[in-house]
Amino acid sequence: MPLGKIKRKSEESFLLIEKTTQEFSIIIEQMICESKKVVDNNLKLESKIKEKILFLADRILNQQTLLSGAGFALYNESKNKSWQLAWLYRSLHQPHRLVNKFCLNKASQHFVDYQTFSWFSIVKETGKGYLHGPYVDYICNSTYTLTYLYPVYFEKQLIGVAATDVMVGQLEQILRDSLGDDYLPIVMTTSSGRILFSNLPHYRVGELKPNDALTAHFKSQYFTLWGEGSECGAMSP
Repeated sequence: MPLGKIKRKSEESFLLIEKTTQEFSIIIEQMICESKKVVDNNLKLESKIKEKILFLADRILNQQTLLSGAGFALYNESKNKSWQLAWLYRSLHQPHRLVNKFCLNKASQHFVDYQTFSWFSIVKETGKGYLHGPYVDYICNSTYTLTYLYPVYFEKQLIGVAATDVMVGQLEQILRDSLGDDYLPIVMTTSSGRILFSNLPHYRVGELKPNDALTAHFKSQYFTLWGEGSECGAMSP
C-alpha cells in the first residue's frame, strides 16, 4: 500500500536526522567538557576544536547523503550575545562539493543573530532536540530546508546548538519514489502544521495547512499525512 510505504520511508528519514544530530551534539559536548582549553574565559572556540567539528561534519555529510549541512553554533550570552559558527554545507548545484562556513560574528557581513529565532528559544527552554522548518535558508542554498537542533552544554551552561540540515526537495523525492506510478492525493505537514509536501493544487511548501476537508491518515512526532476522504485508507495514529 503506497501510504504505508510513504509512512515507513518518512519515519526512517526523520529518525535518521534526529539520531545523527543527537550523536553529533554528544560528541561536541564531550570534546568541550574533556578539554577546558577549548573554551576560554570569553567563551570562544579555539581553532583546534573548530577543525574537529568541521571534520565530524564532513564525515556526517559524506555518510548521510540525505543531509545537506551540519555544524555547531556557539552562543556567548555574557559577551554581547555573540555567535560563532563552524558549519559545512552541500552545494545545491555541486552536491559533491562541501562548502565551509564558520566564525560568523557581529563583524561578519552576513551576521545572523540566532537568538531572535523561535527555535533557539524552544531549545533553550526545553533542553531537548527540535525540528525547525520548513524555511528558506538564505545563508547556504536559498531553498526550503528543515533543521534539526540539539543543545550543547558546558558545566550546565547552554553554550550552543549542534544542527543538521536537510533540503525539503530531498524529502519530496523520497515521497515521489515511494508513490511510484500510483497517484495518491496526499499532503505532508510538520507537527506545527507547515506543509512539507503536496501533490494537490493550492497547497504550497512552507505555508500553514488551511482548515479544510482533508483527513489526517497518520500522525507521528515528526509529521502528519493528510488525504482526501477515505481514498488513502485510514491509518491509526
